[in-house]
Formats: sequence, C-alpha cells, structure tokens
Amino acid sequence: MSVPYGVRSCLYTGISHNIAFLTKQVETILQSGQGTWKSYDMKLHHEVKEAIEWYQQYAVKELFHVEEDLRAFEQLLTKVYQKKE
Repeated sequence: MSVPYGVRSCLYTGISHNIAFLTKQVETILQSGQGTWKSYDMKLHHEVKEAIEWYQQYAVKELFHVEEDLRAFEQLLTKVYQKKE
C-alpha cells in the first residue's frame, strides 16, 4: 500500500498535536492538584495509539519522536492515576 506524502504528513502532524494536547492536559492536572482524567481524554489517548499503530504498519516504520513523546505523556498519566489512589 502506497500512502501519499501529504496523508503521511497530516497524520504525523495530527498525532504529534494530539500528544502535545494530552500532555498539557495531564501537566495541568498534576500542577494544580485538581481535576481528573476525563473519558474523552482516555478516548483520545486510545485514538493516538491506534493511529501510531496504523502509521507504523502502512506509512512509515520510524516514529521515534512521536513514540518518545507518547511514552513521556504516559509516564505523566501514570502519576495522575497514582494520585487518585
């Protein structure tokens, strides 16, 4: 399957922007000590992971920066869940 450059570029950019948005959300929760992780944030997190999997399978194998950003976000998210306990 050949995926046009424009499609790959837009998907990559969308993934990056969504990870940045999720990271800001979780940083705000951690900094304020208030708020909870919302169901729509969980849904977006799932969608980002799904998009990365598709991108790796059909577009480009190397997503080092995006995967690194996702790991950093998920480490912060773990802190949010730990605060709830």
